[in-house]
Amino acid sequence: MKNRSIDDSERRLFAVVQEAYMAENEKEAYLAFIAAHDPEIRTLLDQGFEFVTNAFKAGAAPSGMKARTDREHVRRLQQAGYQVAVSTAYDEQGHPRPTLSAIWRKKP
Repeated sequence: MKNRSIDDSERRLFAVVQEAYMAENEKEAYLAFIAAHDPEIRTLLDQGFEFVTNAFKAGAAPSGMKARTDREHVRRLQQAGYQVAVSTAYDEQGHPRPTLSAIWRKKP
């Protein structure tokens, strides 16, 4: 096998893959953290639900901000054939976010 150096395009690709891997690990750590503090979220994970996103509750988005509401996310996921659950949303420190809902999906 010939020894060769990595070119810039390969470095960029590696950086993107590494960033995606780290982001997935951070997501898993975040979910484990909040599940340890909220039995409802622990139950959702145990039932096979996958976290999708946090979304603003209807009417809670800041003025002038275009964002899908929790209801819009639920409707789209249900139309796509998913079983959907909505729970309390938490920030990275584990504090509840009253203006947000956590959206979860599961294939039936």
